[in-house]
This record gives sequence, C-alpha cells and structure tokens, in this order.
Amino acid sequence: MYSFLTTILLVVFLLGTGRLDAQAPKPDVLDLINLEIPSSPAVSPDGSQIAYIIRKPSADYKTWESVLYLKEVKTSSVRAITSPKYRVGSPLFSHDSFNIYYIGSAPFFSKSKGDTVKGSSQVWRYNVNDGTSSVFTELDEGAAEYTLSRDGSQLAALTTAEEPEVSMKIGSTILPADESIYPKKNPAKILVVYDVSSGRELYRTALDPGAQDITFRPDSSGIVYQSNLTGDYNDEQKFDLYSVDASGKKTQITNFPGPETDALFSPDGNNFIFKTQTVPDIEFAETDIEMMNPDGSGRKNLTGDYNFNIQSFIWRNKTSILFIGAEYYHSVAYEMDIRTGKKIRISPADKSVSDLRVTADGRIFWREESPETIAEMMLGNKKLSSFSDQLKEFKSGSQEVVLYKSSDGKFDLNGILFKPEGFDPAKKYPMIVTIHGGPYGYFRNTFQQSYPTKVLTSMGYLVFAPNPRGSLGGSDMFGQANRYDLGGGDYRDIMDGVEYLIGKGFVDADRMGVTGGSYGGYLTNWTISQTNIFKAAVSMYGIFSFFTDWSNSWQPIFEKMYFGYYYWERPIDMSNLYVNRSPAFYADKIKTPTLILQGEKDLYTDVANSREMFQALNTLGVPVEFILYPGEGHGIRNKPFHYANVMQRSVDWFEKYLKK
Repeated sequence: MYSFLTTILLVVFLLGTGRLDAQAPKPDVLDLINLEIPSSPAVSPDGSQIAYIIRKPSADYKTWESVLYLKEVKTSSVRAITSPKYRVGSPLFSHDSFNIYYIGSAPFFSKSKGDTVKGSSQVWRYNVNDGTSSVFTELDEGAAEYTLSRDGSQLAALTTAEEPEVSMKIGSTILPADESIYPKKNPAKILVVYDVSSGRELYRTALDPGAQDITFRPDSSGIVYQSNLTGDYNDEQKFDLYSVDASGKKTQITNFPGPETDALFSPDGNNFIFKTQTVPDIEFAETDIEMMNPDGSGRKNLTGDYNFNIQSFIWRNKTSILFIGAEYYHSVAYEMDIRTGKKIRISPADKSVSDLRVTADGRIFWREESPETIAEMMLGNKKLSSFSDQLKEFKSGSQEVVLYKSSDGKFDLNGILFKPEGFDPAKKYPMIVTIHGGPYGYFRNTFQQSYPTKVLTSMGYLVFAPNPRGSLGGSDMFGQANRYDLGGGDYRDIMDGVEYLIGKGFVDADRMGVTGGSYGGYLTNWTISQTNIFKAAVSMYGIFSFFTDWSNSWQPIFEKMYFGYYYWERPIDMSNLYVNRSPAFYADKIKTPTLILQGEKDLYTDVANSREMFQALNTLGVPVEFILYPGEGHGIRNKPFHYANVMQRSVDWFEKYLKK
C-alpha cells in the first residue's frame, strides 16, 4: 500500500503556475496545488543540460497539464519541449547528449495505418540542436516504459499484448459480453527492441504479465527485467530478476525468498546491483543493496550494516555507488566503495534529497528540499533552479522537529510540528494531528504539500505530523514494530506525542482535530474509536473493518502481512485481530464529528469501508458527512478540482468544529 501511495503523493504535488508571487500572505489551497516543482529530472551525459517536467492544473482545474522543459546549465535558458495538452513522462538523454527521449501522448501520423493516431503513449525523440520532435515507436497498445542500450545503438520498449474481445458462443450464435470475470488475468507484456539509427525493429518477444523495469545488458546482448509473473499488485513480494535474449530465450537470474528488484549493471559490466529486503513476505522490512555477477553468482550484501531503508541507488563509477536512505525525518545520500564497504554521507545535514543522477565525468545531480525550500535541482555544488522563490510571499509559519520517548520506553520518536506565523509559546493554539499513509511511510522535515498543512498554519493552527513505530525512517525493528500490533503501539505513540505537546503549554487541548489518508485514514478512524479528546476528524479513504478491507481490496495480502493470518484461521471473537483492531467494532464509542472523503474507484481501501463508517455514525447520531468523488482512486487526485475540494472541505470541517 505504501509504495503505491508513496508513488501517487509524489506525482501529484509536483505542480505549478507561480501563482503565489501575487498572493496575500495567507495562502489558500489553490496556492498549494499551483506550486511549480520539477519532477522526473534527466541529466545529459555531458552535464550541459537538464530535462524536467512541471505538472500543474489546467485553467479550469478539470485536468492536469504536464510540460517537459529543457534547461541549459551554462546559460540557465529554459525552453518547453512538449505541449501541455498531452501527457508526458520518463525523459532520458541519448548517450551523446544530442537527443532527449520521452513517453508522450501527442497525436502522430502512422505510416503503417495511413491515419493519425490520437491518445496513444509512444516513445518520442527530441533533437536538441534543431528543436524538432518525432515519434519513435508506433506500438498498437502504446509504450509502458523504455530504456536505451549503453552505447546508444538500441532502444527497448515494453508494451502490452492486445486483449481479445470477450464474447459468449451459444450454438452458432455469438453474443456480446460485458461481464467482469474473476480472478482477472492480466495481459502479457511484449518486449520490442529497435535499432536507434534506422528506427527498424530488431526483434520482439512475449514476456509474462508481471514483466517491468527493463534494462540492457552492458553488451546489448539481451534485456534484464523483474517480474512477479502475474502482474497482480497482491504479488508484490514475489519479484525475481530474469533475462531474455534476441532469440526469446528467458533465464531466471534470482530465485531467493522475497522480492529482488531494480537491477543496475556496473559501468564495466562485471557485476550488477539490485534491491532485496530482510524479511521476504512483508512490505515493511528494511531493504538492502546486493551485488552479483552477471550470471547470478557471487551474491553479496553491500548495505547489511546500514540499519535504514534503502530508497534508491545508482552507480557513480565501476567501484562506487550512490544511494539514498530514509533516516529519521530526512532522505540522506551516501557514496559507498563496493570494495571496502566504506560509506560517506554526501548530502547536507539539513536537507532531504531525491532523484540521484550522474554525468559521464562523475558529477552528481539530485533534487534537494528543506523546511524553507521546495525541491531545487543541484549539479555538484551548483544550484540549477530557483523554484523556492514562489514561497517568498508564502507566510505560513515555521516548523521544527519534535523528539520524545514512547510511553513503553521502547523507542525514541520524532514528528514535525508546523507552527503559525508569529508563534508565541505563551499562547494556546488549536492543533491538528495529521497521520501519514503506509503504514511504512514517514513525514520528512521538508515543506509539506500532502495535506493543507500550510493553509491551516496560516489560519492559526498547529499541525503535528508524527512518525510512530512502523514508520519508515527508523531501524528494521522499528519498521516492523506494527506486525501483529496494528493500531496498538502506533496509536499510543501518536497519543504520547499529543500529550507531550499539550504538556508544553501552547496546545489548546479543547480544540484538537485529527486527519489522515489510507493508513492515516485507518488510524484516524481507530483513534476516534478509542478516545474522544479530538473535537473533529477528517477520515480519508481509510479502513473501517478489516473484514471489509480484505474482501474488497486488490491487496488482500495486506492483512496477512500485518496480522499473520487470514480471519478464518482464528475464532471470530475479540482475540481475532480482524475484530480487535477494526474501528467498526467500537463504532458505538465514536462521538467525534467526522468528515469522510473517499474515491469511488479506490482499489486499495474500497469505498465499502467509508460507506460502512458513514452508515454506522449516521445511525448513531454522530455528526458525519460522507463525500464520494466519482472516478477517483486512492488519494483522490485524478482531477485538480477534486483534490482542491478535498483540501478545502478538510479546512472547513476543522474551522466549523474547532473555531472559537
């Protein structure tokens, strides 16, 4: 659940129009979603150019618009490569820095079809020198991903096999059919490899439905990819590494317990690194970087002594790698010598970094952010962007890291406290507790866009964002502490933080609210079923009953990972965690006015959870509103006006019940 959620929040908040410069000191939710923040950066091998994407709402807020930009490092000149009318993603420079490849959905004339094709995602190529773009692939089902060979001579794209029409034959009559059939079978993937200079297709081969993350072998003799075979999200713990050559021969490279993913070959081709995890069957175990020979022999764990989660990694040269780890409330970059295991921190102490890239001569690129800045692009020690200038008039207070001890003495805890402008510790302020998704997620000490935090602080609220046990950012033991105890120690850790802040004297304990989405939605629901100290709650796409969630989610393995069993394997009584930790079984204890926000097509926490919660609270006479957003999935961010609606309704709900 976390990885998807983590993948959805990152994409949505990389937005922009620069609307803030002309705004009054107090921002509104539209100011937040109009922030311009660069995403999907690509660096030319010679380090002379940076490509990046800005995503922002359309003028009517009905759709998102993305534009791919090219920036000259030396002159700082910027030009748009694509139109905001069409989707764009995955920019990648050619090995000679003369071309930028990307996946785009602009219409193109197909010679093979003799007609214009619209709405299909294909690989495009932009010529840096003459400023022209041309479609490179013409795949019937579009390109899902692509990669370039090391020498730049070949391009491989992954597409999906066409699904056959569903019909029913009765005798000699064929009837149409529109029913859904379960279990669903995902379509096969098709790997297509091209000659770059001519655009000619070299070969294609069918892969299983779970194939993804393709990369060329160093000598271009074949492709290495990862697969869970089925393509089902519920099988996320079953990824292994495979290779396929031009003849279509497939070879399994890894077959260890748990997932192996993200294979990257060394510059000299003598070995490759990949990601593993300490416990094979759960999504909240610590990840490590391991290394093997190209034939799958010589397995070695490179980061076994680094007791934090590995988020991403890249080769710098044939003897060193760069990686980012989640440490407490920052994402931190290191360089490691693969021969000695020696690690050196290379990112600033007060910054969080992401999107590591390396130029041909070894210069390091990343995006970095802090409490005062949104993501800026850095190459070596040179700052390449000034997107944080948008915050000059964004007067919404300050923030600090809060450190406290869990009441059971097991863990040192942290959280981020966002404070209003002109905060005076001698005064009392209303406070909102916001709970992150995951559970294996975390709040970093950076400028926050995930919830309307900055809007609330500008209105005089404190916002507390805790990282309870089970969050990312701690040790492996800390991350796994929720296993068999979801809603136990994590809930107490949050309440310990609340009590700690109340003890500081500046929190108005009679005016507190709680909110969260996904796992944060579950803990919001759980919290108000266990205590009545919060005077308002905003529950976003959270679990109300684990029976309901297991029966409707596309990840039913979630409950097995955290509880250790399926519900029928224990007596159905209060000793069963599906009962004991479901807010539904404490519904009569809930008194808190609650706003429920839910996407109609959520595949993770199905709408049934929110419907059941609304029905229960409404029947019990608890003030409750249930807002269902059509066409929205997990996160409610498909359409900008829905996203703005979610944030504004949250703010209004807290104002209604917490304002004096």
